[in-house]
Amino acid sequence: MNFRGAFALATLLALTACAGARAPAERQTTTSPPAARTAPAVTQQANRSPATANAQKLRISDLLGRETAQIDAQIGSPDLVRLEGEGEVRIYRNAACILHVFAYPRGGVRQATHIEARTPDGQIVGEDADDCLTSFARS
Repeated sequence: MNFRGAFALATLLALTACAGARAPAERQTTTSPPAARTAPAVTQQANRSPATANAQKLRISDLLGRETAQIDAQIGSPDLVRLEGEGEVRIYRNAACILHVFAYPRGGVRQATHIEARTPDGQIVGEDADDCLTSFARS
């Protein structure tokens, strides 16, 4: 190999070493931008004990679409209210279960759009969600 070829090869190798590894190409996503977030506002109230056994049977589906004031009248005040944008998460607790009510404005008032029942250790309750709700019913 002549001097010119060796010099060209050495220069090429030096430039390649300076370039370093290429960054991975950015992936395209089709998600919408996140909503503006503010620090959640939180209020807390004292825990309460489960309702008595003679309380009326309630169903989760009966509370969906109801105004938050109607829900409070039926099962009591929430232990925690966390504001999230225009909506709020209302958390009701007793010794038997934890109820999360997600409420968003409809027609100028917040209405329940989704409800989750959980065990005291945080596991989601499946088929027994109505029993969880009934444990909050006022007798």
